[in-house]
Amino acid sequence: MSNAKLREAFHAAGMRLTRQRLLICRELANRYDHPDVEKIHQAVRTRLKRISLFTVYRTVNVLEQHGLAWRVTTWKGHARYDGNTHAHAHFLCEECGRIDDVDTQGACHEMAERAHECVPNRQVRRVDMMIIGTCEECLATTGVPTDTP
Repeated sequence: MSNAKLREAFHAAGMRLTRQRLLICRELANRYDHPDVEKIHQAVRTRLKRISLFTVYRTVNVLEQHGLAWRVTTWKGHARYDGNTHAHAHFLCEECGRIDDVDTQGACHEMAERAHECVPNRQVRRVDMMIIGTCEECLATTGVPTDTP
C-alpha cells in the first residue's frame, strides 16, 4: 500500500492519514496470519502505547471500504483481515481458527472472471474462496490420518 493510496482513502473518508493510522496499515500489510482488530491493536501498542482500539477499528473499516484490505471471515465472533488484496484463496481450520493463504494457481482470478457469467447484469467486485477443514497441526493432535480425503 503506497502512502498516496492510503492518504487518498482516508481523505475520501473525511479523515487524515495520521502516524497511528499509518502504523496500523503497515502492521496489517506485513502480517500473514489474518489478524482480528484486537491482535492488530496489541501489535501496534508495542510501538505506540496510546492508541485506542476504536482507532484501529475505524482504520481497518476505511481500508476495507476502499479495497485496501479484505475481511476474510468471522471466526468465533471476530472478523479477520488480510492486507493482501490480490486474488487468492484461504484455508480456515475449524478447530484452531488458523487461516492460511492458499496458492490456487490462478483459479481465484479465473473464478472472478467467470463470476460475471454466473451473475449477469451485476457488478462483481471480488470473489472469495474459503476452504474449510482441519489444519495439519490439529490433525496431528487428534491422531486423525492426514491422507484421508
